[in-house]
Amino acid sequence: MRNTAQIHGRPWLKGLALASAATLALTACGGNGDDGDGADAESEVDADVSVDAEVQTLNEGILQVCSDVPYPPFEYYDADGNVVGFDIDIASAIADGLGLDLEIIESSWDGLESGVALNAQDCDLTISGMTITEDRSGNMLFSDPYLDDNLGLLATEGSGIESVDDLEGVSVGVQAATTGDVYASEELGLDVVQYEDSGLMLQGLQAGQVEALIGNISILGYQAGEDPQYVFVEEIDTGEQLGIAAQLDNTELIDAVNEVLAELRSSGGLDEIEEAWFHSETPEEGDTGDDS
Repeated sequence: MRNTAQIHGRPWLKGLALASAATLALTACGGNGDDGDGADAESEVDADVSVDAEVQTLNEGILQVCSDVPYPPFEYYDADGNVVGFDIDIASAIADGLGLDLEIIESSWDGLESGVALNAQDCDLTISGMTITEDRSGNMLFSDPYLDDNLGLLATEGSGIESVDDLEGVSVGVQAATTGDVYASEELGLDVVQYEDSGLMLQGLQAGQVEALIGNISILGYQAGEDPQYVFVEEIDTGEQLGIAAQLDNTELIDAVNEVLAELRSSGGLDEIEEAWFHSETPEEGDTGDDS
């Protein structure tokens, strides 16, 4: 069943080059303006899952999901102004599995990762490429993981950067308030350049504002294979996993979400969604080949 969502409030497509993805992300930032008009969002994958669970949502019959748009390939506007992405397909499958209509609520990253959006009852769930961390788990209730997503190091070709050990004195870009930001600044002790979103971060590398980026491999890994100007230097094994979040006391909803995720795993639907948005193989260290 194809699920159509509406986005309120204000890519990384398989095969897009780095420049194209960054440009698309920035275009998407202003695509809807502040007039409150919505844009249709459709799932790209038909994952037919149904579970026997009745949940109470903020609005009867509707599953409202907060997401930080754009964050390609998880959620972003395509060239036609539709909201698409890996997380949108996951959200659609969950809504379908629970027999609910899906509504995407655009939110700021700060509001999502702090739990403020959930506590303000802006939405029922947060699905936005969010890593499960101890700090965040104190503010929200996480589902079982739906994607493994270590950090990675991306550098410019010819930079001489061969590992994180070569980053001393190097300008490194990160997305603010992410695990990449924390790892680079606290674990590595680097002076980082913070960017508001992944599109700006990628453009910062493209424009020469920084020489390297630290972020999740889901964002950085494929970019290296698409543009020979950039090198995926290494995967940083942090054991990160992404989760779906609800209010701390909403165990009923998270239990139902976990049922849908379990069905998606057993049916192969989760693999199908992942394959649609990501490479099936992790890029090799230093690989700049044109993967397809």
